[in-house]
Amino acid sequence: MLYKKGLILGLSMAGMVIAGTVARANNAIVSTIENAKSGQTVNVSGTYTGITTTITVPSGVTVTGPATFEFTTGASADGLYVPSGNSGVKLNSLTVQGANHGIMIYGSSCTINSCIAEYNYNTGIEVIGSSAKNDVVKYSQGKFNADSTGGNADGIDVKFSSSTGNQIQNCDAHQNSDDGYDYAGAGAPVVTTGCASYDNGYYNGLQGNGDGFKMGLAGYSNESHTYTSCTAYDNTQGDTGSGFDSNNNLGPIYLNTCHSYGNKQADRLQDVVLNNCTMQN
Repeated sequence: MLYKKGLILGLSMAGMVIAGTVARANNAIVSTIENAKSGQTVNVSGTYTGITTTITVPSGVTVTGPATFEFTTGASADGLYVPSGNSGVKLNSLTVQGANHGIMIYGSSCTINSCIAEYNYNTGIEVIGSSAKNDVVKYSQGKFNADSTGGNADGIDVKFSSSTGNQIQNCDAHQNSDDGYDYAGAGAPVVTTGCASYDNGYYNGLQGNGDGFKMGLAGYSNESHTYTSCTAYDNTQGDTGSGFDSNNNLGPIYLNTCHSYGNKQADRLQDVVLNNCTMQN
């Protein structure tokens, strides 16, 4: 049994129902999610304040809001976390604040849908590691994230050694201290569709590079990413601030119907193939 303002809540046909704005409900939400079984849906609503620990989501569990998770971990621990051995997690309509990485995915075949990661101490949503494959982030936002130096916190990332089949769809990244999207060291191509990146490079007094789309990292040859119908604009506050930056990725990278304008400097397009794009010179 769980409580909301003194009321006992039980189970619904859709799965577990948790709602709360007070401390005892917030303490319950961590164990409820972590103890859910594969195939269960945990329906959450309201705002959960003062969460003091990472929430590890088990395989096959769906967590559905709308709900806000306010972590107090800061840079010491991530918020919603899927470890490398877990798979099939679905996170829907959740806002995550105040953690290190807001949503951190090492696992496979996960779907992050209509989530917001904001006011975190590192990147908002990150997919990373060799077990991270077939993960999809869609209709989500990474915004207002800043790390202690400004040079690490991006909106949405797919990073070091990530595996095949990862996709970012119809997302927004803005007002992060570093970049909007960063695919540094990704171990396989990432497909990015319908995404926007703007006003990155400075937040909360901290400055980073401020690229809209940082499309890889020097020395990596497996980062032949594809971007379709993506837009980068008004990324002017960082120390570089290109809309699209291949960052010396060995590529090739494919851009289709992408657009860049109003950024601090021209796009950096080494080993990039353009198809029906308007780029900033």
